[in-house]
Amino acid sequence: MSHLNFASRISLRLILLLALAGSVVAGDGDGGYAGAFLQVPAGARPTAMGGAYLAVSNDGAAPLFNPAGLSNITRPLFGSSYRVMQLDRKLGYVNLIFPVRGQAALGAHWLYAGSGSVEERNYQGDLTGYEISNNNHQFSVVFAKRFERIFSFGVNISYLHSEMNSSLAGFNTNSVGFDMGLMFYLDQLKDRNAREDMRIKDIQVGVTVKNIAKEYSWNSEKYNLKSSTSGRGAQQDDRFPVELGLGGSARFFERKLLLATDLIVREKLGPAFHAGAEYFVGEQLMLRTGFSNGRFTAGTGYLFKISNRSLFIDYAFSTDRADEGSEHIFSIDLHL
Repeated sequence: MSHLNFASRISLRLILLLALAGSVVAGDGDGGYAGAFLQVPAGARPTAMGGAYLAVSNDGAAPLFNPAGLSNITRPLFGSSYRVMQLDRKLGYVNLIFPVRGQAALGAHWLYAGSGSVEERNYQGDLTGYEISNNNHQFSVVFAKRFERIFSFGVNISYLHSEMNSSLAGFNTNSVGFDMGLMFYLDQLKDRNAREDMRIKDIQVGVTVKNIAKEYSWNSEKYNLKSSTSGRGAQQDDRFPVELGLGGSARFFERKLLLATDLIVREKLGPAFHAGAEYFVGEQLMLRTGFSNGRFTAGTGYLFKISNRSLFIDYAFSTDRADEGSEHIFSIDLHL
């Protein structure tokens, strides 16, 4: 019986470790599956707009939403963002994108998500003096190309790494996958004079397919070697839910008001609806608000002109999620 209880305790701790790895930055309705950290909007501008960004995606947040939008950049772009989250979680990215010949763009992107540390307890509930932590990284090569005037194509080819650490052993797993996106510029179906006479301008549609071939494979052999005499490990494969997205955006009032909306359908999860707006107050100040699957968001941005460079500093506020507390997001985009 003692051997059975010991094995049960080991199995319980292993299950808890893998559950933490699967939902490190998860919120209500999106935890329990691998890659939950990819479902949290990163970047202040898209977050403030409720995550409705598939048909916008023209800045440093584009690799995480629709890389096809980067085909329109004309100058090198450095982007970075950090999301201040509750429960000692972290989410942020850094990227560098360059325009290349033929209305195309090429760059690199790094996304980081971490849980901080959780105090470890034994089966009796006593502190062990150790901590459990989980960190996820996604390193991506980003490419986008515009074809004619009507549409552009973009792809992220990503290497993912996740590591879980505890008192007994560490778990590591890697994966390779990719995301694809299309952007359609519907107003380009009309000639230039007709476009300028339209009350609704810059009508765009974004289509994405994400998490293709992404999967985490966990093996408990090292854990079992340190916690029991068997040394036999169990294999667990966690496939990222494939995500399909459809979005639309357009500008009104002489391009002062941007409206956008997205519908996201994830495998094994229900559909999610996002809507957002951005309004230009003058040429440098932007006010934003949005609705993200039942949550209210808001934010602002300011454009600084530095010589011939442009620096965007953005901030977003997101209301509490599953009683976790409100969150604050900061981003910068520097057009070199």
